[in-house]
Amino acid sequence: MNPIDFLVHQMMLPILEKSYAVTGNYGWAIIFLTVIIRMILLPLTMQSYYSMKEMQKLQPKLKKIQERYKNKPEELNKQMVALYRDHKVNPLGGCLPLLIQMPFLFALYASLIGDDFKKMLAASGDKSFYFLSDLTHLGLSGESGLYFENIALLVLFTLTTVLQQRVMTPKPGPDADPRQVAIQKQMAIMMPIMITSMFLIIPLPTGIFLYLVVSNLIGIGQYAFLNAHSKRRDALAAAGLGKNVSAKAAVELDDEPEEDVEVKTPAKVSAGSADEAGRPKVKKGNKKKKKRK
Repeated sequence: MNPIDFLVHQMMLPILEKSYAVTGNYGWAIIFLTVIIRMILLPLTMQSYYSMKEMQKLQPKLKKIQERYKNKPEELNKQMVALYRDHKVNPLGGCLPLLIQMPFLFALYASLIGDDFKKMLAASGDKSFYFLSDLTHLGLSGESGLYFENIALLVLFTLTTVLQQRVMTPKPGPDADPRQVAIQKQMAIMMPIMITSMFLIIPLPTGIFLYLVVSNLIGIGQYAFLNAHSKRRDALAAAGLGKNVSAKAAVELDDEPEEDVEVKTPAKVSAGSADEAGRPKVKKGNKKKKKRK
């Protein structure tokens, strides 16, 4: 049994069947399955997000390395690998959740077009879900004409993909490379267009479009939460750093050696000598007067 068949028969179909027993509709069962998959991928999503944040912080150092070793490609690669290793950053970490999600997507596709799911739908007697007339409709058109629900879901998928790309991409810092920022903006637009174009060619069932839209909406919520959590963590770290700097400065001030204060002692007073007012006379040193010529 290959991995896709294993996911189909051991995960997808059992979860869909049990979810239908609770919700009474396979549309809700697909949504419930989507939530489970996104929760399984949440640790990878968090790792990918913080990896992108660290990559953004490393941009100034990467820029210096690229300028220093621009004529030495082998040394440049070594220095970049060493920098990633020292900061424990994977430059391909941002692609990891998408790559891990692909087997689940293929397994769900195989489940929805398979005979087992069609039998389950036939037994339920209801293939619709709100405005979706049939969860097994393939592509954007069929013998009866255009599948407007699939077209609407494809448009929603494109919009939510663009929004998710914007939310998941950390805002560039003041030291960010302008070329890198421009590439990120282009990718945020080009990637949804490329994926949408692919789905225009490959016929997908309505249930897959539903899965993709719901998955994007969950992803937007997850990345929005991670953005807020990251800002709060950075603010606390900055506040803690400020306190540490103030405390260190105070300790340094306390540790500074005190300046020696010169205490002037009064001149020696000869015993029994005093002026008319009763004040002791100060004995002046004998100074030799120079004779004028």
